[in-house]
Amino acid sequence: MIENTIVAPSTPLGKGAISMVRLSGRDSLKIALKFFKPKGKFIPRKAAYGKLYDFEDNKFFDDGIMIYYKAPSSYSGEDMVEITCHGNPIIVWRIIELALKSGARQAKPGEFSYRAFLNGKMDLPGAEAIEDLVEAQSYDGVKLSFSQLEGGLSKRIWKLRKELLELIIVLETEIEFPDDGIGIERKDVLISLRKVKEEIKELISFFGSGKQILEGIKLVLVGKPNVGKSSLFNALLEEERAIVTEFPGTTRDFLRERIIYRGVPFIIIDTAGMNPNPTDMIEREGMKRAEILINEADGILFLLDLSCQIDEGDQKLAKLTVNKKTLFVLNKSDLPEVLRESEIKKLGEGKRVKISAKKKENLESLRKEMWKTFSKEIPQEMVYINSRQKANLEKSLVSIERAISLAESETPEEIISEELRTAISALEEIIGKVKTDEVLKGIFSKFCIGK
Repeated sequence: MIENTIVAPSTPLGKGAISMVRLSGRDSLKIALKFFKPKGKFIPRKAAYGKLYDFEDNKFFDDGIMIYYKAPSSYSGEDMVEITCHGNPIIVWRIIELALKSGARQAKPGEFSYRAFLNGKMDLPGAEAIEDLVEAQSYDGVKLSFSQLEGGLSKRIWKLRKELLELIIVLETEIEFPDDGIGIERKDVLISLRKVKEEIKELISFFGSGKQILEGIKLVLVGKPNVGKSSLFNALLEEERAIVTEFPGTTRDFLRERIIYRGVPFIIIDTAGMNPNPTDMIEREGMKRAEILINEADGILFLLDLSCQIDEGDQKLAKLTVNKKTLFVLNKSDLPEVLRESEIKKLGEGKRVKISAKKKENLESLRKEMWKTFSKEIPQEMVYINSRQKANLEKSLVSIERAISLAESETPEEIISEELRTAISALEEIIGKVKTDEVLKGIFSKFCIGK
């Protein structure tokens, strides 16, 4: 058990109606009662009204509510106190100062969740899900994060671990009692291993989709200079974010903003126009950065000018976006139409939407097509997989595939079992059953309630 008591704000600093300060550790109640004076009877897990007392100048400075949670029935698994006060940062910091003077210390980033993990109140995926839940950019992201917090991934990892352990038991029974007919046929082992392999591959496949749901679908606006990218950027945001002029090449770098449509977050990026003959070093650098963004994008909004024919700039862009999911946005529908469908087909496959960014015409049709083209329906069984979890799943998968290969070649059971142990170890790192200090430090230093 960790000996010292920690304190930190639990709500963001700033003015508001209320704020909260949290203490965790064996002396939480003793410390809190030095500066919080409850009115009437004090009962654990019940809200107690009282006044905040500054023992250094012998004066009350606020009133509020305190709740005491006795270990192990608390978020952290330790004795814990939550004090709600009026939402002035000066009050919050005075409470923290008084707690520090009474024997507490300032909590380190992620320390409340770290203690909850050490005390068995949550596993690693649950701890990671807290930050995801707080930072989620859409309702789908909230639902996915909460599912993780409730053990969506952990349950599946424990199930896989159990299946592999059962296979190890079968294989090692065969080693210990080869003549007793206790083991199972090698073909049955292979059936079980292939089933586990497919389950792990399914979890890995969720990585990209979950990332998009939580962080947003990254769409890059591309097109030749003066095709209307910045006008469309502003129209989608419904504000004048990018500078728009009649002169080509106004955008030299890139702009990035987020919009939400039907609960799906889209990160829209306005890039420099692709000029086949850049005029200066700044324009060349802007185009270079645009190419990098295209490679990193989840999808492309390819702008074409309906009043012009395809030219060298459009063709160059088509080569850069050939492997990307693309939606062709046919802009300037308010002008006489020159561009033919046969020319567009030469640039690639993808839906077409005619709009006028300048006159803000048909933008709702564009938003709907963006949603249809780039967003994905969340499967019922989907769980969020982050980069750390994906890496461990891939390590486990490699060992499973080796075990399958060994089982197919009639390799002795003890060698197959060793591969399965390696696979289990990688799975256990995901849920924190194997506690790697470097991994824990990386996870819990990333977030802290009230950091």
